[in-house]
Amino acid sequence: MKKKVFLLYATFTLLLCYAHAQYFPSLYPFEGFHIGITGQAEFIQKCSYVALSGSDPAPKALWTSGWEAGMEFSYHFAKYLGIVAGISFGTTVSYNSALYYSTVPDGMEGWIEANKYDVPRIKDYEYDIFVPVKLEFHYPVHRDFFFMAEAGAKIKGIFNDYKDEEMRNFRGDSYEEHWKINIGKISCHLLLGLGLYYKLPYGDLLRVTAGVNVSFNNIIEGNYKYLLTDSYGTFAVKNDFIYTQLSYIHIFKYEKAKRYIKREGLSFTSKKERRKKIFALLNGQ
Repeated sequence: MKKKVFLLYATFTLLLCYAHAQYFPSLYPFEGFHIGITGQAEFIQKCSYVALSGSDPAPKALWTSGWEAGMEFSYHFAKYLGIVAGISFGTTVSYNSALYYSTVPDGMEGWIEANKYDVPRIKDYEYDIFVPVKLEFHYPVHRDFFFMAEAGAKIKGIFNDYKDEEMRNFRGDSYEEHWKINIGKISCHLLLGLGLYYKLPYGDLLRVTAGVNVSFNNIIEGNYKYLLTDSYGTFAVKNDFIYTQLSYIHIFKYEKAKRYIKREGLSFTSKKERRKKIFALLNGQ
């Protein structure tokens, strides 16, 4: 009889301990839903010019820059994997070039030979709303640092109703461009990136990412012409670029640790001591 009572008591005690352990929250940073804000700088690949006829060479295409900012929502369904979707606003096209001038006005209604490129100028900027969707891999490399890699697609053109536009641009009396801009078309860009997460003392995350955006179609297609020499050709603009991104990610673990402390009925002499306990929980102590 005593043996049975002892076994029942031991079983009941183990069940209580197990039930109590079940209440302890999981504070691993990559679990469940997250929300974040992002900002990135872009180094945009130069457009392409092809000379078809005439004595003047094509304009000199140059790299440009752009930016993007937005929000992201993520769900981490495994220890090392998560899916990320967001919405952002930023540069959808930018190109820059330097024109070649064989002759320039001499200021006395005549012309003199120059045979040089002019000072580069930003030609055009356009902006759009994007929807990035990515699969993310992350792996701990230190207690507070995590390596990450991402791959996905960025969809553009969903929220606008632009139609293809025919445009013409003159630069002085000697050069013109005529192009078709396709900013209204829905299209996808490939995203590939590598980076590093840093876990802050209160549980949230900072992420630094570097990667590439690869577009699969031209946003601008057109032709150029030097009017004085009748030299002309074609040009095209894509939105391929290298990016660097900084993100702040809120993971809701601080609130989870606070609820655990309240549920356990723990008392503290000061808010500082309470916050110290929360930080200890978030850091697995």
